[in-house]
Amino acid sequence: MNRLEVPTGQTGTTDVITGTIAGARGDLVTLNVTAEVAAAKAIILDSQANLSVNITPTLATDAAADVSSLARVAVSADASATTQFLLTTGSGDDVIIVNGDQNNYIDAGAGNDTIITGNGNNTVIAGAGNNNNNNNNNNNNNNNNNNNNNNNNNNNIITGSGNDTIVLSGTNHADVVNAGAGFDVVQLDGSVADYSFSTGNNFNVNLTGAQAASITGAEFLTFVNTTTSAVETVVLAQNETEASALRLFEGLLGRDADLGGAQGFAAAANSGTSLTDLANSFLNSAEFIGASAVAPINTLYNELLGRTAGADESGLAGWQALLANGSSLADVAAGIAGSVEAQRFDQSNGDFVRDLYTAALGRSADQNDLDGWVSLLFNGTSLAEVAQGIVGSQEAALKADSDFVDNLYLTATGRAADAPGKAGWINVLNNGGTHADVAIGIVGSQEAIAHNDNVIVLHGAV
Repeated sequence: MNRLEVPTGQTGTTDVITGTIAGARGDLVTLNVTAEVAAAKAIILDSQANLSVNITPTLATDAAADVSSLARVAVSADASATTQFLLTTGSGDDVIIVNGDQNNYIDAGAGNDTIITGNGNNTVIAGAGNNNNNNNNNNNNNNNNNNNNNNNNNNNIITGSGNDTIVLSGTNHADVVNAGAGFDVVQLDGSVADYSFSTGNNFNVNLTGAQAASITGAEFLTFVNTTTSAVETVVLAQNETEASALRLFEGLLGRDADLGGAQGFAAAANSGTSLTDLANSFLNSAEFIGASAVAPINTLYNELLGRTAGADESGLAGWQALLANGSSLADVAAGIAGSVEAQRFDQSNGDFVRDLYTAALGRSADQNDLDGWVSLLFNGTSLAEVAQGIVGSQEAALKADSDFVDNLYLTATGRAADAPGKAGWINVLNNGGTHADVAIGIVGSQEAIAHNDNVIVLHGAV
């Protein structure tokens, strides 16, 4: 047993302890942690041996340091948590037990490691693993032998009731994670498409691919492309109520759920907030309104200002902000039509009306409509008022409903709407149904659920 202690003669509190532990690969070295060492804020060790460390940090109340920059973490379960104790080890097959409820940062390095923590908000970095059948004398073995030993490369991680972040790095190894209670994040290398998922009967999910993992107790998975640094996410829903809410991220916004959004909407669903109210939260969000307005705003710019590339970035952002704060698309059309740029464009009244019909109604103006609007303009009605009248018309609202259904099919199912399906949902809207009703119906369809790859429903013990 090795005694881990501060240097002889040192009397003050030690913040950081570093050292190299003697031992060859395969040697078991149990560290006896002294009280002085347990009072340190950070212990940084290096060794090829298999270290056994059992420590209960005795931290002062102000013993906190931000070491988040040390972590290779794409999404932290609790980005606001301050790390209070840091421990790193070497490349051996280590057993690390850190007791207590402080927030820990633990990096076990390479090796087939077992890591156990208490109930703080922990960050655990598990390495790529060692092959148990290899030693320093096997370096010249035929590379083909490596493929036969993948099952020996395992990390085992057990965390407590905090909001933990667990990083599983590398390939050709299998890890076992029990993240405990809390809202926990597990990060893996690669893309969602690189893995196959299967759910068990105890709120767990198994992933197989270049990297394999059996994960229990986690709520959120992140996948990091090691080449591009692109991040994808998968939410592990605890029940169908959660899943129905969380599928709205992809179905309405066309993207993976972010951590904060997943936490918030899962909590709201479980607390009894209706799916209709949750759908309306998405539909009324600045993100949805802004994204939905891009195409019509660009069309208005092209038709009313004579542009060919739509709105400039700042102009688009300005109109999106107005829409998010309660203005209508008719208000936007009026603003664009009354702008100095529109006046410089100097369209004839007839062309102005024709272009508005194309932009807002998706059709050509018939002669009666054209004559009516041109007459109003001739008699003093402003361009802004005519734009507001056309874009705010019932016909424009019907086209907006049609566009809504078309876009919803694309984001939720990955395909264009079929004529019978679209007609059915338009009929729902025409008979008093809301956009939330349609969104819930399409996003919750079996086709959309099968298309969605970022929400997985876990199952309880049976």
